[in-house]
Amino acid sequence: MNLNLKDKVVLVTGSSGGVGRKIALAFASEGAKVVVNYRKKSKQESGKAAEAVVSEIKKTYGTEAIAIDADMSVEAQIIEMFDKAESSVGAVDILVNNAAYLPKGPLQNYTETEWNYTFQVNVTGAFIACKELIKRLRERGVKGKIVNISSQAAFFGSTSGHLPYDASKGALISMTRSIAREVAREGINVNAVAPGMVMTEMVAKLWEERKEQYLSRIPLYRIAQPEEVANVVLFLASDMSSYMTGTTLDVTGGLMMR
Repeated sequence: MNLNLKDKVVLVTGSSGGVGRKIALAFASEGAKVVVNYRKKSKQESGKAAEAVVSEIKKTYGTEAIAIDADMSVEAQIIEMFDKAESSVGAVDILVNNAAYLPKGPLQNYTETEWNYTFQVNVTGAFIACKELIKRLRERGVKGKIVNISSQAAFFGSTSGHLPYDASKGALISMTRSIAREVAREGINVNAVAPGMVMTEMVAKLWEERKEQYLSRIPLYRIAQPEEVANVVLFLASDMSSYMTGTTLDVTGGLMMR
């Protein structure tokens, strides 16, 4: 099946590891040019993980890729990221807002600063990226795709106390619908994906500690693999989903049957 993604330029935020990495690789496997976004958290951290993703893309799939350091909480860095992408691999056609900040609870331990930063990255950063892409698509007079990565926690909340994250993911879904409605007639499709638990390095320890508890809630009785989420993102970014916008697709193993 031809998804018509070859030579499209795709920006995947937060894609140096985890689900974001698998999304970046999935697009590369379809011949897309990939912008791997990461955030350099310290002077000692050189972005080796992001560069490793770029190297894997080039070696395995032979398509173009670039790693760009940009903090999704800073507007100027987000805009500069689009400029760097355009000058290196071309103007962005598809945006995947995957980057997210996940503070640890419980409720009484959260500070206002943590709450605000979570929304700055997970909602405001995604908004700025959407706004920037749409502006550039309009200037070029072309269609485009946006896929926002939300979470089942937007609907159910978290048993492990991640209130700011859960609330921000709910806001991201509302934003997805609003932007989709505004730009639909311009041929810009905006959708979201709401995964359940996904087996990443960050989740692995918690999964082993509470495996039976989590499995009892999932009808398919297993945790998702990152590539299963990536496949849904590919579908929403492709021509196969051309008549879908403002939609949130559940990837939860049946946890959310709507």
